[in-house]
Amino acid sequence: MPELPDVEMARRDLQRWLAGAEIRSARVLDAYIARGTSRAAFARTLPGQAVQKVTRRGKWLRIELRDGARVFSHLGMTGSWIRLDAEAAAPRWERARFEIERRGRSAVVSYVDSRRFGRLVLAQDDIAEWSELGPDPLAGGLEPAHLGPALARRRRAIKDVLMDQTVLAGIGNILATEALWMARIDPRAGSDTLGPAHIRALGRSLRAALDQELGDRMRGNPDVFSVYGREGEPCPRCKTALVRIVQAGRSTTFCSQCQGRR
Repeated sequence: MPELPDVEMARRDLQRWLAGAEIRSARVLDAYIARGTSRAAFARTLPGQAVQKVTRRGKWLRIELRDGARVFSHLGMTGSWIRLDAEAAAPRWERARFEIERRGRSAVVSYVDSRRFGRLVLAQDDIAEWSELGPDPLAGGLEPAHLGPALARRRRAIKDVLMDQTVLAGIGNILATEALWMARIDPRAGSDTLGPAHIRALGRSLRAALDQELGDRMRGNPDVFSVYGREGEPCPRCKTALVRIVQAGRSTTFCSQCQGRR
């Protein structure tokens, strides 16, 4: 499933492809992807519109149009945006297709999604799924002034709270697992029991994990995780065998020595 770094890379691509472009035609080919918005609304509203910019909050993308309308995109598990030459054949699993013109050149920006868990929403204002998200980790969400009070208000395991999208938008299982290991925090610890030093360490670790994953994607490197998915392997720090537990239905790998309860 795409995590925040994947969605940020998609935002950067869409910003490069779409900002300043005019949408010549828009087709949503799969009504399920556009659930909540009619396909006809896309075809009627988007042609002739200029794209102002593409923004992101958590795992949601927002394409902002000249007249104030917005197209929201969630990649689900297998969604992605790709750019094609105007004459290129439609890719497999294409679910939506925007024909654009930018700087006198025509192209196609296509949304593909094999498992159809993604969504496209056309709206005149921000949708609830966007507005109800917590702060974005790359836009101030990791500052102790936000993170400390937000964690103190919840009385649940810290791993579970980090994945609560109303606390931090976009943190998924991989980022939470890696950051807790970096910060030496037990994933089972109550979020309201963490002191200021732990909060600062967690904020730094979340940022480091994000920067590492973004860097890997920008360089085209495969994901190499310190502990995620490495149950039974030695901890990179202390060599204790990593263990796996299930929290809120999600797998958590951690080091019982480095991240032991305090």
